[in-house]
Amino acid sequence: MKKLLMLLALMIVAFSGCVEEKPGPEELKAMMIESVEKVETVTFNTDTDQTINVINNSETNRTLRTMTFETRSVGDGVLNVTDRAMRMTMTTTAISEDSGEIVSEMEAYMKGDTMYTKVDGNWTKMPGMPEEMWDQQNQVKSQAELLNASEIELVGSEKVNGEDAYKVNVVPDMETFTAILNQQIGSMPFYIMNMTEIFEETDMGWTTWISKGSHLPLKTQVALEMAITADMMGLPAGEMGEIEMEIESDSTVVYSNYNEPVVIEVPQEALAAPSWLDMLMAMMAQTQPSNETIVE
Repeated sequence: MKKLLMLLALMIVAFSGCVEEKPGPEELKAMMIESVEKVETVTFNTDTDQTINVINNSETNRTLRTMTFETRSVGDGVLNVTDRAMRMTMTTTAISEDSGEIVSEMEAYMKGDTMYTKVDGNWTKMPGMPEEMWDQQNQVKSQAELLNASEIELVGSEKVNGEDAYKVNVVPDMETFTAILNQQIGSMPFYIMNMTEIFEETDMGWTTWISKGSHLPLKTQVALEMAITADMMGLPAGEMGEIEMEIESDSTVVYSNYNEPVVIEVPQEALAAPSWLDMLMAMMAQTQPSNETIVE
């Protein structure tokens, strides 16, 4: 009997040694932030689907009451933090009842303080970009900072591209929520809207997968559903009718190839492109009234 009890005790000790010790939420965030600070290069892939319904409840014609806009954006890029260089490509497909399907291609580079952008075949450059602009291009760091400012809950373990990862649910505060909205739907002027009410009424699901080995983000998924009324948008009462917007968005970013050697070269045609300021001055010159005086 004593031998049996000893055997059971040894088995319990052996199995207890195999149980994975999970870090607490704050410990995991601290480890992630420390690891992100050491990132030199990273590759990322993005995939976003959005549907926006603009509803005019005062319109009596049911056919004209709702306008629907759908977009699908798929992109990839690479970031070299050490060289302060970034390359990204994006294909966006926009679908609406009036315009049908429109596909646009975008390619962008950032080197030092200059951004080079090609939209539908035309290059422009923007020199003298502020330091904050470069920080925005570092997607891994910006996402880690947003995650660090939020509450997180470990909900399990999964593999991402064959790598073991902690699966984490994220609950943002209102400031972080607003930052996420600007990333997901940057074309909307949220700064003039009632963000408190929008925050309270929006259903957002935010999940992040963090590597168990490197403690670096491997994948982020944000899904949201929201309905914005004319009051929330700050529109003058009665001037825009009973306008409402229903928005659904699902975005996924996958990070890989951390600290793999990469060289980012800006194409020669981009280096030779006109700056946005030169183009703006040229457009303004074309619209200036002539100073010639007509003598009768």
